Amino acid sequence: MRGLFGGRRRSVFRPGKELGRYRNELHERTQRIDTRLGQVADEIEALRRRDIDPDTAIERLTVHEEALEEESEGIQEMLAPEELHGLHMEYEANLERSLRGILVVERGCAITRMPHRPPEDEEPYTYYKRGSGNVTHARMRMVEIVEVLLTWEPGLPAEATVATRMERVKKA
Repeated sequence: MRGLFGGRRRSVFRPGKELGRYRNELHERTQRIDTRLGQVADEIEALRRRDIDPDTAIERLTVHEEALEEESEGIQEMLAPEELHGLHMEYEANLERSLRGILVVERGCAITRMPHRPPEDEEPYTYYKRGSGNVTHARMRMVEIVEVLLTWEPGLPAEATVATRMERVKKA
């Protein structure tokens, strides 16, 4: 006798298991990414305050950049539930934005090595400020997106907009 489903066992809880695995992996990865971005922001701030020199900053930022690129590849390989694809891709885009911010800061550090640069030239600090803004704003948006990705329930809309954030604040 073949049974109701043609002889195959079907798992009623399969989508739940997949969502749970996605959430676990996402939580682990995003925690590492957020910690790393916090360190990047601290390094850039130290550079802006002139607490570290550009050569030291480049060494440290390169290490962070490589680790974040590896995490970015892992995020891209993850399979998000269909309803979360848009937010997952937005998270990836913001991670890329933070990586571009690091490159902007590194570009500013490279300017300091130019042989005919005046010693009091403020141009590198413009790059540091711009890169810092990219990293900080991308990180803030990523935190919002992760909150929605980790708490989303099937059948509900997956939105991380200002309106949904304001609605959550009202309920809290």
